[in-house]
Amino acid sequence: MRTIAVMNYKGGCGKTTIAVNLSCALSRLDKRVLLVDIDPQSHATVGLGIDSAGLNATTSELLMDPSVRLEDAIVRRTDTLSVIPASTVLSGVEQELAGVDGRERRLAEKLYQIGEDAFDFVLIDCPPSIGVLTFNALIASGEVLIPADASYFSLHGLVNLRETIDLLQDALDHRLHVRVLCNNLETRTRFAREVVAEVEKIHSGVMIDTFISHTVRLKECSARGVSIFDIDERSKVSQQFLSLAQELIEKAPKLKTRDMKAWMERIHGPRKVPEGVLFTLEAPNATFVTVTGDFTNWSWEGIPLVRDPKDGIWKAVIDIEPGRYEYRFIIDGRWSRDPANTQAIRNEFGQENSLLVV
Repeated sequence: MRTIAVMNYKGGCGKTTIAVNLSCALSRLDKRVLLVDIDPQSHATVGLGIDSAGLNATTSELLMDPSVRLEDAIVRRTDTLSVIPASTVLSGVEQELAGVDGRERRLAEKLYQIGEDAFDFVLIDCPPSIGVLTFNALIASGEVLIPADASYFSLHGLVNLRETIDLLQDALDHRLHVRVLCNNLETRTRFAREVVAEVEKIHSGVMIDTFISHTVRLKECSARGVSIFDIDERSKVSQQFLSLAQELIEKAPKLKTRDMKAWMERIHGPRKVPEGVLFTLEAPNATFVTVTGDFTNWSWEGIPLVRDPKDGIWKAVIDIEPGRYEYRFIIDGRWSRDPANTQAIRNEFGQENSLLVV
């Protein structure tokens, strides 16, 4: 599963238009796609004709409520395209999560729990700012797609944005594969060609070959809550989006799988695997580790974890029925919450139990 954050904090660059129509293009190429709207403006949600008012869960509930699973917030638009909508309530999430431990990992944890085979692509439409919501998108992603229009303001902002991403990568110790896409391009004008040449000069190593032309039909699509394929699947812009999707499919980044897997296991807690639920714990000095909880009737013996000799992480796969469970690790006789799982509930003894929703 490839997760791509579509971001740019310059307004008018077509970020959401790219996220929506690229998602539709990938789905038309028979890829299973999940589009996550994490922008409080909810433009990706509106752009696909979804009314979030009557939904039980959106991205705000997904980030705020430990008991809400990713599946609870998904709206199926087609057989291959799913959406997690946003609502204006999302604008208050940043304040609600201020000072909360692990607040920037909440989306990654929810995505991690569904397993890597649930979707082929996850696209995240980011807000036009740097904050907790954008941090959630970046930590959940392995790739970043930056749409840039043909203007010098965009060119200047692109340099600043890439510097910001570099700083975030260092601060979060999380590598991201960055790509730049020229969008809303008027190829007939000399000015636009000069800007594109400058973008290629500065960002040649990350430039995407495909570009998206300027057309008023994309604005018409947004107003009608449909994609460009719903209006005219044979148009030049429709074909450009298909070319963009194909280019992304063919140019998958060569990620270090072992490093990514270890990083995911260390920070995202339990997740679904074909055999059940995988529990992991990084405890290099421990000699005996078990996990206990509602699924063991809180037995003192618990279920033993085994240390993996390859990476030193304690692991156990447990067959658990769907439901909501509290659990804790027992490390050499000492009870502890899961340090990699930010979802927790205070128990009757005033301590925190980790929360797992299967």
